[in-house]
Amino acid sequence: MAVTETGAVTARGTRMAQAELVALAEGPLCDAVYQRLLMPAFPPDELLTLAAIRDGLRTGLLEGLVAVDGDGRPLGVTVGEWSPAARVMLLSYLAVAAETRGTGIGSLLYTTQLDRWRETLRPCLVLAEVERPDAHTGDAHRGDPQARLRFYARHGARALDVPYFQPAFGPGRERVYGMLLLALHVDPELAGSGVDTVAAEPVRQFLTQYLGAAEGRIGDDPATEALRRAVGDPAGVRLLPVDRYGDIARSRH
Repeated sequence: MAVTETGAVTARGTRMAQAELVALAEGPLCDAVYQRLLMPAFPPDELLTLAAIRDGLRTGLLEGLVAVDGDGRPLGVTVGEWSPAARVMLLSYLAVAAETRGTGIGSLLYTTQLDRWRETLRPCLVLAEVERPDAHTGDAHRGDPQARLRFYARHGARALDVPYFQPAFGPGRERVYGMLLLALHVDPELAGSGVDTVAAEPVRQFLTQYLGAAEGRIGDDPATEALRRAVGDPAGVRLLPVDRYGDIARSRH
């Protein structure tokens, strides 16, 4: 199904063919997105299986947009995971083909996707999990963690002051420590009682659901306990400028 947004992007002053945004759905396009965009951009432990993505799209808990060129080739993708009980959307993946980074496709996808979620789902929070530059290094395929943070900062994201880790996505998979949890959208009604804070309850509810679904239970290990304490302040969870991520405690094994 085509999305109303169709944007022309400019690469270093050169006009490119228009990129059409289409809804991510099961089928050949989903498979191509996984192989061409997601697998090169994310380490195995950060990436859901193709079967899990297909299942999420089928049930409606996952949704996203794909930027395609005139030949239908995927150039970029967003994938979000909806938590209806908490009314929190997690931007699980934002990936752009290496050869088209810096052309504006990522921004087109990002802004269009957030606008659609605000309009159709009215989430109280939109979150994203990203690698800390002081804990992860990039490469030509996976990009630069520092550049990724600058991208989100330009779009107004802030970092939650929590020692975040990505849960293990099933048996045989490992947690990913040294991550940041970013707030991309915060409903004004969710402001905490403290200055520059977000109410802790929806964050706690989301994390409980997310960790429990991924790992089968809520652990009692030191990293989980530290995360639990960080979202336990009645005044709310502190929001920091993204470039101050060094002030946030780092999750560790």
